[in-house]
Amino acid sequence: MTTPPAISVVVPYYDSEKYIEHCLASLHEQSGVEGGFELLFVDNGSSDGSPEIVARYDGVTHLSESKEGAYAARNAGIAQARGRVIAFTDADCRVDSDWLANAQRALQDESVGIAIGHCRYPQNGTPGLKVLGRYENAKASYVAQRGNPRQQFAYGNNMVVRADVFEAIGPFREWKRAADSELVHRMAAEAAQWRLIFCKQMRITHLEFTRAKARARRLRLYAQTNTKIGSFEELTTTQRVRILLRALWL
Repeated sequence: MTTPPAISVVVPYYDSEKYIEHCLASLHEQSGVEGGFELLFVDNGSSDGSPEIVARYDGVTHLSESKEGAYAARNAGIAQARGRVIAFTDADCRVDSDWLANAQRALQDESVGIAIGHCRYPQNGTPGLKVLGRYENAKASYVAQRGNPRQQFAYGNNMVVRADVFEAIGPFREWKRAADSELVHRMAAEAAQWRLIFCKQMRITHLEFTRAKARARRLRLYAQTNTKIGSFEELTTTQRVRILLRALWL
């Protein structure tokens, strides 16, 4: 029997042929990971050429999940994962070559159950999108490290979770959106020995968005879904302004 890898990377996808090769290539370029890692790509019913692109890459476990939704696909990956750390990104993201090594370092502190990382947008993104990106990262850092725990959130395109967390509180809720944030709140309620952190060295580039308007529209959808989390509280206007000013200053 082979030794399990230290990290399992779970990537759900659906009709992602435009970006998925960028994701695959970047994951194959990871370096400095102690104990190795495995890649689990979960097809959520694609009708394009995404599965064929995945099949061209060696060292990838190719799974499928017929239940619609990225969180159902992520849960299918979790069920097959062998690592004691489970990392998540999306098929439309390119991760930095030290992404997993930095994720591993983030979880060296045994009090950390979940870490979220720094998200960028493509270089051809509009100036407005770049400002929005700076704000999003400053907000994530603030809520994870200085804010009210009720305001905490997460995002499945740049997130690592101890397998012990899933074993203690169960997998993602199979919602359409915001189940990553719900997991953080469930961990706080049911497994308070662990905490959430923001790790700025865990860096990805979210390739899908090049304009601020489209990204802001998506963020509004997440905000609407967050209301399903009973313990969730939105940032106040004052907090948002302070975070924006800090993002612009840095």
